[in-house]
Amino acid sequence: MISEIQRDHKGSALYAGNEYSFTTGQFARLDKSYRRHCGPTAVTNLLFMLARLEGRPLKEKPEEVFRNVAGIGGKRLLYWNTDLLKRFGGTSDLLAPLYISTCLRKYGLTSYRVRGPFLATARRICTELDRGALLYMEVHRHPVYGNHHMLCYGYRFQDGKLMLRMADGWITRIHDLPAGTEWFALCTVISRRE
Repeated sequence: MISEIQRDHKGSALYAGNEYSFTTGQFARLDKSYRRHCGPTAVTNLLFMLARLEGRPLKEKPEEVFRNVAGIGGKRLLYWNTDLLKRFGGTSDLLAPLYISTCLRKYGLTSYRVRGPFLATARRICTELDRGALLYMEVHRHPVYGNHHMLCYGYRFQDGKLMLRMADGWITRIHDLPAGTEWFALCTVISRRE
């Protein structure tokens, strides 16, 4: 299957230079402290990048945008700022598209369509990125991240292995992660309306 999708890919080049990679550590100690806040962090990265691409960068500080994003999630019960028994809390996987759409509208980024969540297969990932979309990834039982939400900007192949260009919310630089090491993954697709 990888060889079938190893054709020309555009996803990585489309966003180069406009990518953001804020981290959960930047926001963890705000207010009363945030827990399991990888979802709001990924949405904050998305908002900053799309606003810059639109030619109207956000004037608010990242911390203020994050507070707004987390607040939207909390009010709509899409994000729970808790870590109950180290299992419950965080951002809803199935309602991530609603969460992202609501945040995009709040910041006037209405020329984007949000679809999903879908199973994050190699074919789906590459096809959507080749079409110019961004992916909000939701991984489960990942060997490094455990259950985690992050933003995918593109992909490439290295020695026949699919590598995803990610803002993982843990480090402040965009980096490549091998696909398929998690037990289960979903993706929400963010693309420009046609």
